[in-house]
Amino acid sequence: GYLPCSPGNPSVVITIRAVEYYRVLFLRCPRLSVQPFVKALCDIHGVPFKPYLREQFSICFDVYLSILAATKTRVNCVLGRDGANWRVANTCAACQYRLEGEEQLKFSMMGCMDGNDSLKRVQRKSSGVDDLGNVLVGAGPSRERIDSRTGGGTYFLSREEVDRFARPSLQNDAAMLSAEDSPCAPRWKNMSDKLTASMWAIFEETGLFLSLCRHGFVLLAADMVKSSEQSKYALAIVDRLIDVLGEDIALGYDIGCGFAVTVGKSSLGPKAKDKRYVSLVGTFHGHAHAQLCQTEHLGTYIEGNGLEDSDGCERFFSKSNALASSVRYSSSFHRRQAISAYFEHNDDFETWPNLVKFLENNYKQALEILRDVPVLQVEMYELGITSETTFCKWLEEEKEYLKSLKKEPLEETLQMEYYRKLEALFTAE
Repeated sequence: GYLPCSPGNPSVVITIRAVEYYRVLFLRCPRLSVQPFVKALCDIHGVPFKPYLREQFSICFDVYLSILAATKTRVNCVLGRDGANWRVANTCAACQYRLEGEEQLKFSMMGCMDGNDSLKRVQRKSSGVDDLGNVLVGAGPSRERIDSRTGGGTYFLSREEVDRFARPSLQNDAAMLSAEDSPCAPRWKNMSDKLTASMWAIFEETGLFLSLCRHGFVLLAADMVKSSEQSKYALAIVDRLIDVLGEDIALGYDIGCGFAVTVGKSSLGPKAKDKRYVSLVGTFHGHAHAQLCQTEHLGTYIEGNGLEDSDGCERFFSKSNALASSVRYSSSFHRRQAISAYFEHNDDFETWPNLVKFLENNYKQALEILRDVPVLQVEMYELGITSETTFCKWLEEEKEYLKSLKKEPLEETLQMEYYRKLEALFTAE
């Protein structure tokens, strides 16, 4: 079949096979834009490249993607999969499929979430004039064409859904938490508004906030719009996941300790508490957290977490960053369209095929741990440890000890004051 470049009297047509080739190539290599592909077609046909050919191919590609989207919508409607939350509720069979008589785990769903600023999009603006009459390129009003299409399918949360959890001011969320709320709060320097506010005048979407299940399937995403990685994005995602998936959800987040406090103070707090939502800190970021924080939020010490590292977003971003060059100057609709297409392709052709190997490796690792149990029992006997509950007791004792260090012991304080008094007396004499 062929796709015309104009609705009436087209002078150029593109074969559907060529457009499909580009679609698949782009999803495998997101750095491949339309222009080099069209140039390659020109080389194959022995004709010189002309800029209008790129525009015509882009038009055909848009038409082709709209046909695919409409077809998929109709198929999902017939299959009863057209609900806004159907995909989220049926994303991962390993996480969400329940067998008869299956033992109930502590967490019904485990995953991770994090923000990434690679997939920014430049907002096209006209030139402006400052107070001195100097022309400033890109400082005027937006000159982007109005497009009512949103794109993104069921992957993206709407901006309205996210803004329900927005704070009245633009103050960074991390700065609003004190050391009393989280011992790690003073350490958070990355993504502060002072460091990122300068790019808000250039970019409309300043990044992407993503959530994955523990096996790497995409659950939900949200555009970070003219802001840093604020808590409203994570709150909106957690709110939707609780509504769709229900109770006992655990999500790893690089600032999971502070986010747990934020959830409790937000309007989401009562729902999250009722549904037993748990905020974890991933293994990769855990070493940057205070020791007390690790004992309370690091997945290593959380019963039911198992071998999960809660850092799948970092691995995903290492691949999706290749999309950056393709979406940086695109429209808002085409940016979301490209990102959601990448999500779907990665789920279908990367995560699904590798799921069996993923589960097999985890199973083998678990067997290796079980084989070491006799060695552990011997060492426990030699050390005089009679029960495994002793380790839990030690962890609680460590927590209490670390909490006591928040304030200097009274005896040491009195000794220091006495020493200073002696120094003052010696100086006076």
